[in-house]
Amino acid sequence: MADRTAGLTGDAPPVRSATKAAVSVVVVLAITVAGVVVYLTSSAHGLHDPVHALQQFDLFYLDQPAPLAEQLELQPGRPALVVVCEDCQAPDVDAHVRVTDDPDVARRYGLLTAEGRIGPGYAVVDAMGTLRYRTFDPAPAAHTEEIAVLLDAAR
Repeated sequence: MADRTAGLTGDAPPVRSATKAAVSVVVVLAITVAGVVVYLTSSAHGLHDPVHALQQFDLFYLDQPAPLAEQLELQPGRPALVVVCEDCQAPDVDAHVRVTDDPDVARRYGLLTAEGRIGPGYAVVDAMGTLRYRTFDPAPAAHTEEIAVLLDAAR
């Protein structure tokens, strides 16, 4: 009868399990690094503002007069949506909507990137003419419901 305890006495360390663990760690690290590289080179990362002071927090945090209100012909007493992009569709919302690709408007609304790209994004101006919110958004028309909620709060 064969001795069933052969190899279980602990005389030699299990080399194969240590190798498997090392390979697993290397694979996990490689996947993590690849994921970070893909994100950093993606268009989603391009929407982040490199000036952290302008990073968006998705809430009404601005409280300043709307820049260029007369030039944009914003109507007092009614909330407005200023959409800043070179080639995008404006959302269909119950507000005064202005679409522009003017670099000066983009800069004044904080929607001009450090690379000089105009938006895409939008800003919410409340009924009192105060800039209340701005964000980079690659497809404002695809987010009509969210924008409508912001505009309702700006009435």
